[in-house]
Amino acid sequence: MTLFAQLPKTAASAAAAEEEAVLVLNSRRRIQQLTHRAAILLGREPNELLGEKFDQLGDLNALGLMAREQPVYRRRRQPSAIIVTLRLIDLRSGEYDAELLPWQSSVELALLRSADGRVLAVNEAFARKFGVPRASWPGTDAATLLHPDDLQSWRDAIARIDRPPHRGSHENRWQTAQGWRWLSWEDCAVRDHEGSIIGYRSIGRDVTKRRLAEEHFQKLASAVEQSPFAIVMTTPDGRVQYVNPRYTQTTGYTLEEIFEKNIPVLRGGHPSDESFREFEETVRAGRKWTGELCTRRKDGALIWEHVQVSPIRNFADEVTHLLAMREDITERKKLEEQLRQAQKMESLGTLAGGIAHDFNNVLAIINGFAEIAISRGPANETQARHLREIQDAAQRAVGLVRQILTFSRKTESTFRPVSVNQQIKDLGRMCVETFPRTIDFTFDLEESLPEFSADPNQLQQVIMNLCVNARDAMLPKGGSITISTRRVAGGTITRLGADTARDYVCIRVSDTGCGMPPHVRNRIFEPFFTTKQGNGGTGLGLSVVYGIILNHRGFLEVDSVEGEGSTFNIYLPLEVAKLVPAIVSAQPARRIPSGTETVLVVEDEQSLRDLLKALLAPSGYRLLMAADGVEAVNMLMSEPGRIDAILLDLNLPRMNGVDVFRQIQRLRPTSKVIVISGNITTDARQELTAMGQKDFIPKPYRLEDLAFKLREVLDRKEPVSPPGKEAM
Repeated sequence: MTLFAQLPKTAASAAAAEEEAVLVLNSRRRIQQLTHRAAILLGREPNELLGEKFDQLGDLNALGLMAREQPVYRRRRQPSAIIVTLRLIDLRSGEYDAELLPWQSSVELALLRSADGRVLAVNEAFARKFGVPRASWPGTDAATLLHPDDLQSWRDAIARIDRPPHRGSHENRWQTAQGWRWLSWEDCAVRDHEGSIIGYRSIGRDVTKRRLAEEHFQKLASAVEQSPFAIVMTTPDGRVQYVNPRYTQTTGYTLEEIFEKNIPVLRGGHPSDESFREFEETVRAGRKWTGELCTRRKDGALIWEHVQVSPIRNFADEVTHLLAMREDITERKKLEEQLRQAQKMESLGTLAGGIAHDFNNVLAIINGFAEIAISRGPANETQARHLREIQDAAQRAVGLVRQILTFSRKTESTFRPVSVNQQIKDLGRMCVETFPRTIDFTFDLEESLPEFSADPNQLQQVIMNLCVNARDAMLPKGGSITISTRRVAGGTITRLGADTARDYVCIRVSDTGCGMPPHVRNRIFEPFFTTKQGNGGTGLGLSVVYGIILNHRGFLEVDSVEGEGSTFNIYLPLEVAKLVPAIVSAQPARRIPSGTETVLVVEDEQSLRDLLKALLAPSGYRLLMAADGVEAVNMLMSEPGRIDAILLDLNLPRMNGVDVFRQIQRLRPTSKVIVISGNITTDARQELTAMGQKDFIPKPYRLEDLAFKLREVLDRKEPVSPPGKEAM
């Protein structure tokens, strides 16, 4: 029988108010001894409590009790027994206020709580913060004031403070009279005169502004670190203070290299010292500087950047730092350059087309009168030779005009199935025979390539022009030209704007010549730009190639390194076209056919009207002449007789040829029409064809061809029109 258990119950009851409520626990925390006061406070018989685990007695705070434990050691590290003293808690008595006495007048918040988190006492600052009188706080659960997201961190803090050294700190969000506020707490254990822990004191302060500032700073730091722009901060004299990761990615320099090598990040990209001085003057004056700079990466590659440098001022309005934001615009600059090149080529093409039209008229006059002079028999052989020279020169000029029109895409293409490998083989044999022996040819052709839709003459011109260009790049030392063909998927060349749903034929022409520097490579497709001044270069070869490829809805890619050679990659859509009948070769010269019909010539060029009159009048035709569209329409309405045929130019003043054709159909539907133009667009031809026009002759034309075409049209039997259709 234990010491406490042997006491008489009546005596124990009488002395219950005087004796301590004490329990003795063994090392397993089971109750070995207890006083009657302890049993009375726990509301159970002593015999029931003996042997029971202390931790299973339930919530002591619910019984209004506080337990203080004191371990007993007997030459062992582990306690051999634990003495537990129970005390009644009178939270309303204010007995714990003394523990917070030093903080009663403090602006800091003071809270004394029990081990389970219940409030024992608070100071005035705490009461004011939460808008509840100080006397109302004891006994409340502090956790009810916490933000739901912070409850777990609060419980973790309570668990830590229960363990030695019984100190800690934490920050949580609390529901105060001002709303949710961040409070920072410093916790420590409070002991009685015997050294036993009677509670935990927390001293706090409102840190909401600091937390918001930290969150704001963190957001700002994350935005700078993750910015798609390169950001640099320097001192006013240019010494780097900070760079973000994007800057190191863009330039290729590491942070160590930037700081240790003192790389002049503000100087890079300025084309001259004068430009940099203007920049320095701007930022030193406290103004923002904006511009585009071409800088060089660590690996030597050039990049374009849009740079904005702004001064950073302190409270005294002094410039303490410079903030530079750099946006990589290399791709945009490439697109802008491509757009400028396309616009330049388009404008030059329009100009070339206009020049070609006027030039065609001149060539038609030269050719026509030379042909008439030859047909009438020159006075002697010398004159005959001179006339033939005139004709030969005019024919060469015709070829030049055709190149100009091909470049400007003003000519019509005749698409038919083409075997590109066969064309390369045929041209290759000719080049091998005609090119210098110091130049070798290598062919790497994909034999499984099917025929595809292309203009065979234009495709032949592309290959020949590239081979001639490669030959000239290797003279006089010689070298090697390699021509290869491949079938490629559109998805592999999307960088050029290819359709991913179709395949393309790739024609590659490579040489081992001198190559091209960048400034030459950027201009090679400009018409009349040539590096062969004095050597017969016209500057149209690659321009014609460019125009043909675009006309075929293809793409062209050039790779050239100075001193190492050049490679041209041509990509053409792999599609099959309907078979087009072969063009019949011109018949040999014959006598100009005669006729008695009435022919209206609508031509704005006086010399050409004279030429046609000299051609047709001697053959018996009755001719009517109109110098513009309006005059032609007036003649259609005023001429009393029949007009059998009309020779119609399209490029007319006052009223264009297409509108004149509409009036012809309305006023003279039975008149035969031959459209004559040196610059007929695809749209114009389609529009005329849709209205029933069949016969076209390009300028410059041979007089013999025109005369026979006129006779053929006049002799052609047409369906009889209903009566009354012909306007007289």
